[in-house]
Amino acid sequence: MTKKHLPSRGFTIVELLIYMALLTIFLLVLLDIFTTTLNFKLQSEASSVLNQDARAILANFNYNIYNAGSATVPLTSQLSLDSGAKIYQLSNGDLLLNSVQLNSQDTKIDSINFTKIAKTIQISITLESLVQPEGGPKTETVSTTMGLRY
Repeated sequence: MTKKHLPSRGFTIVELLIYMALLTIFLLVLLDIFTTTLNFKLQSEASSVLNQDARAILANFNYNIYNAGSATVPLTSQLSLDSGAKIYQLSNGDLLLNSVQLNSQDTKIDSINFTKIAKTIQISITLESLVQPEGGPKTETVSTTMGLRY
């Protein structure tokens, strides 16, 4: 009586090792793509937040300074319009207009400088994004000059 050799129904250890190696490489490539995409999203979000806040703050300055009857700069980080009716000031990284925060929760104001020259006001603002992409926080400095209407 001779034994018949039946084909095996499982996988050999070599086949399993090759499968695991290929799966590991595939998963590492997917992980790299995921982390790159996430970092790009964070960088885009940080830039977007900075641009939106800078535009909103400058629009607020433009409207209020243009419509103000008078302006004084008691400190380089403080601007008073209409004899103190509207006061811009920096407090703990937030730009306040009469105690109302103008910047979003995703940014902080590192510095602000007001300089009054005749009927114009020079403004320089440095904003920092609190959204932290790889490589550290993003900052943006915006400078402008605005004139009083009177």
